[in-house]
Amino acid sequence: MWPKTELTDLLKITHPIIQAPMVGASTPELVAAVSNAGGLGSYGGAATAPAKLRSIIRQIRELTDQPFGVNLFAPAVEAYQLTPEQQTPMSELLTKWHNELDAGPVPEPIPLVGPFQEQFTVLLEEKVPVFSFHFGPAPIEAIRKIHAIGSVVLATATTVREAKALVVAGVDVIIAQGFEAGGHRGTFAVPYEHGLIGTAALVPQIADAVSVPVVAAGGIMDARGIVAAFALGASGVQMGTAFLACPENNIPEVYRQAVLNSQDEDTVITEVFSGKPARAIRNRFIREMENHRDKVLPFPAQMAIGRVLYQTSAQQSNPDFVSMWAGQAAALTEALPAGELIEKLIQEFLAVTASLQVK
Repeated sequence: MWPKTELTDLLKITHPIIQAPMVGASTPELVAAVSNAGGLGSYGGAATAPAKLRSIIRQIRELTDQPFGVNLFAPAVEAYQLTPEQQTPMSELLTKWHNELDAGPVPEPIPLVGPFQEQFTVLLEEKVPVFSFHFGPAPIEAIRKIHAIGSVVLATATTVREAKALVVAGVDVIIAQGFEAGGHRGTFAVPYEHGLIGTAALVPQIADAVSVPVVAAGGIMDARGIVAAFALGASGVQMGTAFLACPENNIPEVYRQAVLNSQDEDTVITEVFSGKPARAIRNRFIREMENHRDKVLPFPAQMAIGRVLYQTSAQQSNPDFVSMWAGQAAALTEALPAGELIEKLIQEFLAVTASLQVK
């Protein structure tokens, strides 16, 4: 029923559908549900402490005996310089909103991502079947270690140049992330504005430029998008926003409802939540930060200093200050359990491909 692709053989999955890792939204239950349905469930582990990450991997294994992936951020993003002169203006700005929500004092930035080496060691020791990386490749020596245990390496590219660099580093599968994708842009080799290429334009160019399987990501929500991805030269798809309304994930209800009620014009790429460009549903925080973008701290300090405000807003069921990552096609989201969603995609894929047959 699916076109024969290298991807399913390489990942040892039945359906060429990868659930995007989605830091903060993915759970062992979501990962296992997707893997049990024949896709590749993925856990976003970049912000999970090493001991907790080991526990989560073992929980996933209790729920499924199928392949799954764990995603980390490339170690380069952990290092940043932050001076008091930078921090004070942002802290003073956030104080106004903290007072409004009765959220207490603005916190000091703390490390939220990594430490990469310790997280990576956990993944190696647990022999995770699929490693994936965002914001660039892992060091070449790390990729050699992954291959030595028989595991597969995926990484995100937003340009042809990035895709070629990932292949040189030893990456087995390229996730071609189009402009439409929700969450953080995976751009690492060029200014992010240069990586704002749409999925339909990016996928065939990367597919022509590299010899490894290419996975299309960005704006793919249903079988129509999957069929189009194959036509563009992809070996499979990665879908994130499509899984945001599944009951197995970990997002606040106010975020889930915003996704379900969203329209085509509702998302925007912004740096104000984390310090890196990411596509989210536009809300009050994004609008009111527009005139203060010069105060935004580098990633991940901005995410750390804003964490209490974002959490308090979610706890109060107030969407004003919640980072609601979502892609441009969020309006197509359906509230289904993950396994049912995969099954629906399969049935619709058959119907769409049949409708395209020459009569």
